[in-house]
Order: sequence, then C-alpha cells, then structure tokens
Amino acid sequence: MSHFDDLAPCPLAVKGCEALRAIGWLERGRPYAHGDVDERFFESLVQLLVHPWQPAAAAGRHSCSLCKFIGGPGQITYKDTTITLGSANVFVPGNGVIYVAPSLLVHYVDAHDYQPPSEFVEAVLRCPPMRSMEYLRQLKAIGGTALVNARKGM
Repeated sequence: MSHFDDLAPCPLAVKGCEALRAIGWLERGRPYAHGDVDERFFESLVQLLVHPWQPAAAAGRHSCSLCKFIGGPGQITYKDTTITLGSANVFVPGNGVIYVAPSLLVHYVDAHDYQPPSEFVEAVLRCPPMRSMEYLRQLKAIGGTALVNARKGM
C-alpha cells in the first residue's frame, strides 16, 4: 500500500474528481496521529465497511505494514458484524471533500492506536447509509460526479 498524509489530495482520484482527500494511508516508518476514538465512530466505520460502495475494483489484498509479522487480519468481527480488510476503500462525504480511506483503517484504529482527523470522524458519524440515494447525492454534490459515473461504467 502507499502512504499519503491525512487530508492531502488523494492521488487515487478518478479524472475529474479533485475532491478526494486521503485518510489513514499508514506505512511502517512514517509518523501518524495516535489517540483515542469514540466507540460510536468505530461502530459507524465498521457499518460503512460491511458492503462499501466502490467506484473501481481493487486488485488483491493489501496487508498492514505496521504489523511486524502477519500483516494484520483479513477480516474482523465487531458486535456480530464481520468485515473484510485490505481489499476495499471507503468513500465518506464531508464538508466540501470526499474522504477516501483503506478498509484497513478499522485495524489501524483498533490495533495501532491511530486517531483520524476530527473532521473525518464527524463525517463518518454523519454519513448516510452506504449505497443509499442520499449517499450518492452527497458524493455528487461535493464534486464526485466523475467518481459516481466511473462506477456506472463498470
């Protein structure tokens, strides 16, 4: 996986979608924010990752470079909800931006004490249900039309 600073423009952008901002693209040897997060945020993030909306297909699984030997789990179960890690991204509409984070973000928060920026935490807590019409409307309103249209072409 690649490292991108939190809140930096995300180079994974679809042509014509300048609103993407990176969150949680961590790599061994690179500094990142540590701290507590509210469990409501963690639970909301898990729910968004149950069946995340994807504008493009991912090729293979990325492992956690922060884990010394095993590369982190391929799945986690939280409160009877199981999600797959390392093979998808989550797109979260924010205030004028669309945050994009790897699904490993859940593992980083839980196992490596990663603390995402507060504006991302707030956006996750406000995010409409994944794949809902309101979710897609919000993406488009922020400048994600190219992102949404890229998905339609799949």
